[in-house]
Amino acid sequence: MRNALLLITALLTVVHSFSQNSVEGNVDPQEVRYINGKPYDLFIQQKMRASTAWQGFFHQHSTWYVHFDEQNGMPHRAYGKPIAIAGSTLEEKSINFAQQSLAAFQIPSADMQLLPGDYKGKYSYVNFQQYHLGLPVLGSRYMVKFYEDQIVAFGCDVFHAIELGTLPTLNSEQAQIFSLNGISNSVLSTNCIGSLSVLPIPGVDQYRYHLVYVVMVNTISNEGIPANYETHVDANTGVVLSRRNTISHFHVPGHGKHECKRGCGGDQMLQVTASISGQIYELNPYQGAVTQGIPNVYVTVAGVDYATDESGSATISAAPGSTASVRLMGPWSRVYTANATPTMNITLADGENAINLDDFSNIKERSAFRSVQRIHDFMKTWMPSEFVGMDFQLPTNIDVAGTCNAMYNGTSINFYDIGGGCNATAVVADVCYHEYGHGINDKYYQSIGSSFNNGAMGEGYADFWAMACNNSPLLGVGFYTENENPLRRYDQDPRVYPTNISGEIHNDGQIIVGAWWDTHMLLGADMNMTMPLFVETYAGAQAAAANGNEGVAYTDVLIDLLQADDDDGDITNGTPHGNEIVQGFYIHGITLISNATLEHMPTLFASSTQVIPVVTTLNLQFPFYQYLQSVNCFYKINSGEWVSLSLDEVGNDDYSGEIPTQPAGTVIGYYFGTFDINGSIASVIPIGAHMPTSANIPYFTLVGVDVVGVQDCDQNQYFGQWQLGVIDDNATTGEWEETYPIGSYTTETAPGAIVAVDTQHTPSGEFCFITGNAPQSTSPIGTNDIDGGKTTLQSPVINMSNLIDPVVAYWRYYTNSPPGGANPGADYWQVRMSNDNGSNWTYVENNKTTDASWRRNALRVADFMTPTNQMKFQFIASDSTHLGQNLDGGSLIEAAMDDFIVYDQLIIGVDEAQSISTFSVFPNPAHDQLTLNWNAIKSESAEVKLINAQGQVAFQTSLHLAIGVHNYDLKLPELATGLYTFMLSNKRMMVERGIYIIK
Repeated sequence: MRNALLLITALLTVVHSFSQNSVEGNVDPQEVRYINGKPYDLFIQQKMRASTAWQGFFHQHSTWYVHFDEQNGMPHRAYGKPIAIAGSTLEEKSINFAQQSLAAFQIPSADMQLLPGDYKGKYSYVNFQQYHLGLPVLGSRYMVKFYEDQIVAFGCDVFHAIELGTLPTLNSEQAQIFSLNGISNSVLSTNCIGSLSVLPIPGVDQYRYHLVYVVMVNTISNEGIPANYETHVDANTGVVLSRRNTISHFHVPGHGKHECKRGCGGDQMLQVTASISGQIYELNPYQGAVTQGIPNVYVTVAGVDYATDESGSATISAAPGSTASVRLMGPWSRVYTANATPTMNITLADGENAINLDDFSNIKERSAFRSVQRIHDFMKTWMPSEFVGMDFQLPTNIDVAGTCNAMYNGTSINFYDIGGGCNATAVVADVCYHEYGHGINDKYYQSIGSSFNNGAMGEGYADFWAMACNNSPLLGVGFYTENENPLRRYDQDPRVYPTNISGEIHNDGQIIVGAWWDTHMLLGADMNMTMPLFVETYAGAQAAAANGNEGVAYTDVLIDLLQADDDDGDITNGTPHGNEIVQGFYIHGITLISNATLEHMPTLFASSTQVIPVVTTLNLQFPFYQYLQSVNCFYKINSGEWVSLSLDEVGNDDYSGEIPTQPAGTVIGYYFGTFDINGSIASVIPIGAHMPTSANIPYFTLVGVDVVGVQDCDQNQYFGQWQLGVIDDNATTGEWEETYPIGSYTTETAPGAIVAVDTQHTPSGEFCFITGNAPQSTSPIGTNDIDGGKTTLQSPVINMSNLIDPVVAYWRYYTNSPPGGANPGADYWQVRMSNDNGSNWTYVENNKTTDASWRRNALRVADFMTPTNQMKFQFIASDSTHLGQNLDGGSLIEAAMDDFIVYDQLIIGVDEAQSISTFSVFPNPAHDQLTLNWNAIKSESAEVKLINAQGQVAFQTSLHLAIGVHNYDLKLPELATGLYTFMLSNKRMMVERGIYIIK
């Protein structure tokens, strides 16, 4: 009874959970995908490149690039300058590399099993699959790619801390019943294959692990179209988690050299010959039939098969008068129509025996047989000699039930008869090539220990085998009875990722094959250049990616293609045809330019008398500069609109520009970004500053300001006691406190990534405001983080009524999406301001963008409200509740705040105008040097003093003020951190400025 109830409950669950597959065009409504494909997220990728684990590796190997798995922070594909590693075998080197160079990523080496496959090409691959308690983890792969025994690429598609039992609730018979849910075709059979497996499914923040049965569901539609669905059924709930059709419809072919299998001669004298010919369509019915010799046809005498050569001739060791059987079969194909192979028995005559296949077969059978020979020979010309996966007699079925289709089912290729506006598919050569190409994909991936999973890659590569065999961008000419239009063409209207992704595999496959075709054309349309690159790239097994993960797979193809083109094993110094390859793939939206990184040292303060220079350094070592449109600085004045400033390259990969002079008291926000030639933003610093909503805070430069007061939680607390919590706070843990921070770090997902801040911000300080410390740094992440609501840090009342143009700045740390944290990006960091002692509030920062670093925000108070003597500020971090989400909305939230500083516009002294029209001192804060800038009306001397908070003169010197505009660098002794009064004076004038000194 319990099992019956469980079955009913699970069936209802299946219907509810997996009824949202869109049915557009030819999308298979019975397919179930567990990955919704999307491009790499620039913001997430930049964050993961900044992780402790990758930065540790990058510090040792600074010419390496990486694309991360955005669910678990593991490097999906990294590549760069060759790395030597110790070990006597490639397998040993791979393990040593994981345990040494990649130790921070904690690859579970003990759970890895070496996959079979020994590819002999320019590169060598070592592949491992992960196991959990003895069960295979589907989709897992630790790959290391070698060039001359040095590592040039690796991928870590492995999973940490899989918490999953291995005892199923359902048995295999029950799983087969559940596997039928959502199937509308007639079911012919079901069969569980292999053992139980672990299926990782990406969630909104991390992988969820499911114990699954793999069930093959063999079906046929009302139109007679068969399907064989590989179905993953949750072994505990019965939910169908994934379903893909392993039968490929209308596909592409390969390469080959003739190999005689049997009866190729002997020691006895050869006595008779046979010449076999027949009428065929070489390409399609519109080009008319031709009669030619047919290769690889078996003539069987006394149980020995003699195969005809390329001209259709065979020499037979038999006496005249012997009986021979001629069948439409050979070493690479056997034709069947209605389960029978066309056959004729003859009596051999002395000398030449002319045999016409037209006498016992039709043109559909002969054309398909000849096409299989051609694509097999083409495939063998290019594929490595070790690959023999298609060197068998492939069943070639003619006139199977239905129209307008053809298919490969893993064991045979099958062609439909004329009807429905379509010719018989057996007479269209590149349809035959396409279906044979599916076989090449299938068998080659098996030979390297992998599986060709991705349907779009399958259809695209099948198309490419056919197009390569014909060296034509047109596919399927002759498919239709009413016109000569191709079924697909690749010389116009390029499909672009991700714009043209639809979820239908034939459509989506046109993106990757279009990239290959355009690259081929840019290489001079020379298959002798293209095919070696294609075959070398093939070994990268990019199509092992699940349906829905096309963006990752297509990028992997580009990486492996560039390495295939490389001539010295070092992709970072360019490749012989890198420009052509990058351009060919770029046409279709597949690019690596997101690997561009920018560096910048922020300008914190500036004088009101000078333009503000902005300089950033671009790191982009690949030959991609021709695809770089510009490096820009985006800036805004106070609360104004963003202005784009194109920067000039000034050498050494530096790009420079100038923000115009701004008046004292101005707050300039700015960030940098690179644009590719398609106008897409490719790299941004600060990370996420460009986002249209909930953007990360940019860099800030404060122009012409003095320090008024500081709250640094250490020696300087000018505004009085801050309030740790307000009356409507409801967080149960992680409330604000003022203390010494104790950091926390991930150990399982993206190991070494910081979660809770581990240091305060004030130079030489000790304390800051944080949202709850863990007992120790080794505590699990999330210990004493914010749970169950919000927590508020509130300032005391601050009097700004006597300030000219106050500016507020503070440094904050905030994360709502650390690796391994639930429901990333779901909760807000908020800062608000009041000018009436908290009766009314205005938000000055309100976003969900994480930034696990000390980041300064700055604002001009008058942009939000009139400064008064009743100013207050609140800093709010929260763990909100969103019912129905994982953990009901519970997220991992950590926040901190330090160095809250109030500035004001520089003030000119009463007597100063008599001799100095402008005067400024910067930077502020300062360390060991101040720059004095003045415009003096007359020449005179003055005394300079720095007075500390106790009224003591900490430094003094004399200065001569020359007439005109001048800068003067003033070296300072080592001073204690704190607020000082800078005083410039003589008998006729006195100028004072507040200066904050840091060690």
